[in-house]
Amino acid sequence: MINTYFIASSHEAAAAVVGEGPAGLPAVDAVDATVQAGTLLALLTGRDYDEIVSDRSWARLVSDPDDESAWVVSMPDSFTSALAAASDEELAEVVGPWSQTEEFWGSGDPEQLLPMLREWRDLARRAADEGAALYCWMAL
Repeated sequence: MINTYFIASSHEAAAAVVGEGPAGLPAVDAVDATVQAGTLLALLTGRDYDEIVSDRSWARLVSDPDDESAWVVSMPDSFTSALAAASDEELAEVVGPWSQTEEFWGSGDPEQLLPMLREWRDLARRAADEGAALYCWMAL
């Protein structure tokens, strides 16, 4: 599974990349937009994971639901804001516990995950600065 986060100005603009992916757009390859991103938000904010992922705006499908090989989901503003606000120190604090979660089979490597978290945070900051939103292109 490929999970590429990118910036777009609207749901329609984001959905338009479903076929080819976000080539040419500011983007970062990262982790699953549902469980792993939700776990990260829970660690960054102290919010309950179940509360986060039960929110209707969490990883909401914006592309055609009939497409079977790729889809685009929107990330809620609360995720983008929390990630954009995270300092290097905060990311370093959460990467250890995050890497040990079930979704990493309890054996993620914090040293490999931290640079990705910083790139993802920088993309979230850019989205916030541009008044745009963060989306994830997910492809098989």
